[in-house]
Amino acid sequence: MSNGMGVIIWAAILGLLMGCGGEAPQPTKIPVPPAPKPAQVPPKVSPVLEEVKLERPALVTFTYDPRGKTDPFKPLVVEKPEVPPPPSPKILPKPPVEPMTPLERYDLSQLKLVAIIWNIKEPRAMVEDSTGKGYIISPGTSIGKNKGVVTKINSTGIVVTEKVEEATGKISTRDTIIKLYPD
Repeated sequence: MSNGMGVIIWAAILGLLMGCGGEAPQPTKIPVPPAPKPAQVPPKVSPVLEEVKLERPALVTFTYDPRGKTDPFKPLVVEKPEVPPPPSPKILPKPPVEPMTPLERYDLSQLKLVAIIWNIKEPRAMVEDSTGKGYIISPGTSIGKNKGVVTKINSTGIVVTEKVEEATGKISTRDTIIKLYPD
């Protein structure tokens, strides 16, 4: 089997060597006639076109009327330099207004005393508004429309001191007692 295989390999090598010999074939040349040059024919111009060429085009004029229009060259956003405000005359600033508490929105007649705790270091009481909402108060709590202040809490009720303007224009204080149990 090795002799048969060796013969095939030698035959293949001999065939390759025999096919590689000799000169390469020369290409054949076929003459090609040159392409004819196109004849130059002057372009024909119609008489109508000649007349149009001779006429001058009419001038179109345009004028810009800026009335009622924004200036296209004006910037949209203009930064102004910060200038401090001029000093105002010496006016005393108003004291800050304290926000009203819910109890300061009611008149004393609209509040009802419902509970008292009096035998402790800081006595407390509970008042109820016309809607049934309860508020816990202690001495010093602001209450009522007339800037009243709770001054005393005892076993029978509370004492509220209010500032009241008299008919003469003088401001005086008035103590109002709200009892737990009406007599």
